[in-house]
Amino acid sequence: MADLRNARRLGIAAAMAVTLVGTTACGVILYPERKGQVDGRIDPAVAVLDGIGLLFFIVPGVIAFAVDFATGAIYLPGSASNTTLDLDEAELVKLKNGEMDAATIERMIEEKTGEKVSLADPALRARRPDSQAWLPLDAMLNDTQFAALTGVRQQAAR
Repeated sequence: MADLRNARRLGIAAAMAVTLVGTTACGVILYPERKGQVDGRIDPAVAVLDGIGLLFFIVPGVIAFAVDFATGAIYLPGSASNTTLDLDEAELVKLKNGEMDAATIERMIEEKTGEKVSLADPALRARRPDSQAWLPLDAMLNDTQFAALTGVRQQAAR
């Protein structure tokens, strides 16, 4: 009876230890402000600390890596390649009539942000000021508008 009680206590303690390790990965503990990132360069310090968990036992190390990747805490801040602009911080640029062509818009964006952009790039996402949805530019314009703006004709099946 005493052995069963000790085994039960040991089992509960082991379950609590695994839960504690699994929910407190190194990146989450050290950098809670990083939660929610989805991409970027991996922070070597967090990766090494998670790797140390692999040295002690395989399961805690794997759990630490999984939690840090799932929460985004393993990524260095500001290193994501898919950054977006906040419309509250956007600068309004007015164009004169006749200046609404792809080359002018791309040049203005490059002057303001320092980033080279192609309006015909399928990875480009935009949104209307009254919407929260980020869509491809060709989904926001009809075929004629998109072709007039970018000089690229859309394929029939879209």
